[in-house]
Amino acid sequence: MQFSLKAPDGTVIDSYVKDHKEFIRIAGLEYEVFSPVDEFDFDPEIRQMIESSEQDLIEGRVFSTEEMVEAIKRGEL
Repeated sequence: MQFSLKAPDGTVIDSYVKDHKEFIRIAGLEYEVFSPVDEFDFDPEIRQMIESSEQDLIEGRVFSTEEMVEAIKRGEL
């Protein structure tokens, strides 16, 4: 995702991709954007949990916060 922002003090923040990595530039200094969430894609167990959760959403297996709180109170979870 590429973007450019201008802070209230006039500092410009640009994002860009270089060598298949994401970077931002603030006041002329370059910073690599690191997202530990990306590491989840490489963990098969976590990837399976995510895919299972996505399937639950697609199939409508969802619970409201209130339903979850009540289940916890009943000792079901």
